[in-house]
Amino acid sequence: MNFRHLLSAGVIALAACATSDQAAAPATDIVAFQYPPLSAQALIEHVRVLASDEFEGRAPGTNGERLAIDYIERAYAAAGLEPGVTLPNGQRSWLQETPLVAATLTSDPTLTIAGQDGARNYTYATQFSAWTRRLDPVVDIANAPLVFVGYGINAPELGWNDYEGVDMHGKIAVILVNDPDFETGDDRGFGGRAMTYYGRWTYKFEEAGRQGAAGAIIVHETAPAAYPWAVIQSSTGSARWDIVREDRGASRAGFEGWITNEVAMETFRRARLDFNELKSRAQRRGFRAVRMNLNGSIRLETHAEQRTTYNVVGILPGRTHPDEHIVYTAHWDHLGHCPPVNGDDICNGAFDNATGVSGLIELARQFKTQGAPERSVTFMALTAEEQGLLGALYYMQHPLYAPRDTVAAINMDGINNFGRTHDIEVRGYGQSEMDDLLAAAVQAQGRRVEPDSSPEAGYYYRSDHLHFAQLGIPVLYTSRGVDMLEGGVERGRRLSAQYVANNYHKPSDELTDAWDMSGGTEDLEALYAVGRRLADGSEWPQWRATSEFRAARDASRR
Repeated sequence: MNFRHLLSAGVIALAACATSDQAAAPATDIVAFQYPPLSAQALIEHVRVLASDEFEGRAPGTNGERLAIDYIERAYAAAGLEPGVTLPNGQRSWLQETPLVAATLTSDPTLTIAGQDGARNYTYATQFSAWTRRLDPVVDIANAPLVFVGYGINAPELGWNDYEGVDMHGKIAVILVNDPDFETGDDRGFGGRAMTYYGRWTYKFEEAGRQGAAGAIIVHETAPAAYPWAVIQSSTGSARWDIVREDRGASRAGFEGWITNEVAMETFRRARLDFNELKSRAQRRGFRAVRMNLNGSIRLETHAEQRTTYNVVGILPGRTHPDEHIVYTAHWDHLGHCPPVNGDDICNGAFDNATGVSGLIELARQFKTQGAPERSVTFMALTAEEQGLLGALYYMQHPLYAPRDTVAAINMDGINNFGRTHDIEVRGYGQSEMDDLLAAAVQAQGRRVEPDSSPEAGYYYRSDHLHFAQLGIPVLYTSRGVDMLEGGVERGRRLSAQYVANNYHKPSDELTDAWDMSGGTEDLEALYAVGRRLADGSEWPQWRATSEFRAARDASRR
């Protein structure tokens, strides 16, 4: 379906908004334009609309998507941007069509694990989560042997293969989350406590599919996963999205999913295996997979259909080098309706990531207000991030602008809503010269740049900038600092931990009176300074020599 709305209607709405009382304005009016760019008030007003119940959590393929896209289009137009997508017929559009496949379970499945002591059934959502990337209406796996494959990593360049010596066809892989280095902190090739891409659940499922596994189950542990079971549970029952694959998902495992730590411990006891001892073995090079002498069964009945969602792209063309681009990104989507908490079943996604979209819009306004740049500045609101960075993945496969001509990308996934800080954190600190550009901008504010305070959570591999980095484009991804002007590091860490435990991917991620966007405003001013310096200059920031993304950049620039 086409979610585009007439720009004239948007202009009328904006004009009405600018002359009417704020409280009387309809929810979809862009009331933030009453405020100066990059102001706390403007950011709050965008979030108020985007994270309202009217937008129903902004899930792709829903009415919430239509409302969100319409709002972003009108905000881009009012900010003075031009549509950033050139269609095959030469016309311009705000929207990059992103065809995906949505698979929805038509009934709650049951996971059965059987052994010499009989069969035990486990309950969907509360004890396990499961889905399939295959486009088969029924995936029926019966009595497939369970095999513990450690961290499920096959990294030839590190001499590491958890699947060595085992044929996974017809078997279910049982996998640990994060990297082998996580608990010990010793760097055995995986960055010590810092999670690598091998530690991400997305990689583990992909590798299990490459190994031919019938199924793949990750054992949930809160610390190495970096979020509680409730985050897994919040996605159960909703559509699972994927890119359109030529093989219709045949290269993926028959099913993918998680089990709670309690179910895992029971399963290892039934297998007469010591979970902690096996985990310790899996952390050392030379680990070999262990057959568990248990069989798993599950039947998934799924309705799958291809749907089109959209990346929303606006551009401020450069005056002298319009083919060279600085890109700002933020994902507009969230989870939509989710398991209810106290009767509330809308995961509004206020911090994650209505704040990022508000930052995107306000940065566009700031660039326009301060005059046309020499290079083009592009603003991308990306889709389906919560489904596995799919909007960014589609862009990586179908870039609108040549990667070799893209100077840098700056990603925003959660803007500081706790208040001002002495610092700002860089996810993936040390990867590129973008760190130096940010440091200069932050020092001018009397603040400092700090490395990621929780590298073990793998945030660098959990947001859209990852796929821009894989194209070789130097990326900058920041996070709110923890050293707060009021309360210091102790308060900053406490507030961050409380958000993850109580609000992340839950209906309670909503705008409240406690929000303080003064720190977010300061962070955005720094991100603007970095982008403006690149947009008006001739610099081409580089990856560090040790970065895994440097080779892709060198190849594209050659």
